[in-house]
Amino acid sequence: MNKAQLTGFYPLPLAVRRLFHKLGYGVAMLHQESEVSVGMRAVLESVIDGGSQTVPQMARVRPVTRQHIQGLVNALLDGGYVEYIDNPTHKRSKFVSPTKRGKEVFRHLREKENIAFRRVRIDVSAEELKTATKVLRALIATFEGPEWLSVLNHFSPNKRAETNES
Repeated sequence: MNKAQLTGFYPLPLAVRRLFHKLGYGVAMLHQESEVSVGMRAVLESVIDGGSQTVPQMARVRPVTRQHIQGLVNALLDGGYVEYIDNPTHKRSKFVSPTKRGKEVFRHLREKENIAFRRVRIDVSAEELKTATKVLRALIATFEGPEWLSVLNHFSPNKRAETNES
């Protein structure tokens, strides 16, 4: 990262974190009557939008433990929102996959969110939102990549950074 990029970079993670927390609070308020908690919703969204995943895969892309994700998955299993399916590459670490009920419940959660979002005026065009998403995805790819892991391992020799791969 050059000096100009570095100067422009620091406000971005601060803004992303603030937006993440505001939206998380809003989703919690919107769905406070739901059987699906905010954490359960996030896991359900991951397996609906990102495809079936193992618990360790989901934990690696979040700043939480595998045990925390396992607890959310267990609650989703109990509610019939997800199911385990065989993982051909690993006998013990099964894939978590949404059920028909899980997809339907998530669709209703998203519809309610969309109704709320439509009531808010934002001074950002659809094209600007697409550009912002493109930039964030590029940054995510960089900071999930081997170069960043190498930097982390250089500065933290006693604790090895892990990849986001299964």
